[in-house]
Amino acid sequence: MVRQETPDSAAVPRKMGIARWLFNPFVRVGGEQALLIGTAVIVVTGLLAAAGETHFGGLLRLSIGSSVPLWVPVVEGLVIWVVMSVLFVLISLLVAPRSVRPLDIAGTQALARAPLVLLALANLPAPVRDANRETAAAIAEGRLPPQMAASLIAGVVGGVCVVWMVQLMWKAFAVSCNQRGGRAVAFFVAVVITGHLATSFLLMEVFGGLVSSGLPGGS
Repeated sequence: MVRQETPDSAAVPRKMGIARWLFNPFVRVGGEQALLIGTAVIVVTGLLAAAGETHFGGLLRLSIGSSVPLWVPVVEGLVIWVVMSVLFVLISLLVAPRSVRPLDIAGTQALARAPLVLLALANLPAPVRDANRETAAAIAEGRLPPQMAASLIAGVVGGVCVVWMVQLMWKAFAVSCNQRGGRAVAFFVAVVITGHLATSFLLMEVFGGLVSSGLPGGS
């Protein structure tokens, strides 16, 4: 029988190196602790994103150069987290119905969004915000966006952070649901795709008007 990697498990390492803290903190942090830290991270990320004129249009979608009310990116982050947590809870009923606590899934999935703090910070400097506005305006007008170094660097950082977040989501799923192997990967990929489509549609329906009005040249 495979042992579940939880903070209470004998499989938990006595020492946590930097790499493990960065890429699999869930062997130490879970349950209520992960939920508390994770929700705080989501709120802080949303506030920083609003200050940097960025927001989250879906699980894997970032919109730049748009000024939206301060609360919008916060609520977007919470909506995405809730949707993904519900999807992972539902899939856990299929793969491990007796050994999973919804609290562990919700807490670890919230904490998995921690890399987005760095993404939000990368878009906060004034040169990046200016470049993002020009890029957003060019896209809205149907022309090629200018190749601006500040925006490109922030974009690379953002891409790395999104990949890091997805990797943490996988580790959170593997630990909280005690899953390994190809079958688990297939379930995870299906949840991520479904979650991205669901959150993109939901957030567009809820916040689409606010976001378009905040774009450069919007009404």
